[in-house]
Amino acid sequence: MSNLETVLTWEGAIDNERIRQLLDVKAVWASRLMGELVKRMGRRARRASAHAPLEFADPRSARRSPDEYLQIVSHHQDRLVGGFVEDARIDLSAVAPQVFSTLFRAVKQQTGVQIIYRSMSSPAGSERIIFPHAFVRAPRRWHVRAWCAQRLGYRDFTLGRMASAELVDTLNMNPQDGDAEWLRMLELVVVAHPALSVAQQEMIAHEYFPGARAMRLRVRECLASYAIQDLRLALDASRQAPPNYQLLVSNATKLPPLFSQKESFS
Repeated sequence: MSNLETVLTWEGAIDNERIRQLLDVKAVWASRLMGELVKRMGRRARRASAHAPLEFADPRSARRSPDEYLQIVSHHQDRLVGGFVEDARIDLSAVAPQVFSTLFRAVKQQTGVQIIYRSMSSPAGSERIIFPHAFVRAPRRWHVRAWCAQRLGYRDFTLGRMASAELVDTLNMNPQDGDAEWLRMLELVVVAHPALSVAQQEMIAHEYFPGARAMRLRVRECLASYAIQDLRLALDASRQAPPNYQLLVSNATKLPPLFSQKESFS
């Protein structure tokens, strides 16, 4: 039901036929689901008659990402995707299922994994034993956060660089609660770049954080560099200027070095 509410919110209206398209159900079930949706929405939606489309009517609805809508219609192989909704994001996160599932079991069972890991310093790959405690879905790639037995520290490992992964019987003696950079949260204060004109700064602010002069992002310290790279946030206003950078982390000087986080053997 929440999926139908999401479609109604983003498309502005929904009828029985649309429900049948999305869920591949018979007309009777579509009518029942519509009745439940009408009750769920209450005053946030209106309907001219029992057979008319249900129209979204909540002007106070907060701004948020339409990605939830795209995910739903893509999951149901909706005809709109590829029609007039084009997903232009490029996913570079190709991962071997065997590698992922092995790491998943290791995280769940709190054991180690022997991997062959490729890196810039060792492009052919080298053998390492890691003890993973969490997966990280970065904007373009999948990572795993793990204790590295060779480097004796917590590191980020890119799943796409793992040539193989095998479980080992050794228990993880360095769990998540010992990873200080994982546990420590940073607040990034994001503003429009001050080198922009006043009108341009107002436009950027309205696009990214309407009704406010700044946006505060809470991120894990070890993952902050991923957010900064993906959002193309400037850390130094004098060196990183428009048009290449339109947003600035205004409190960058008060934060730890944000590009010192270590990706193992990169």
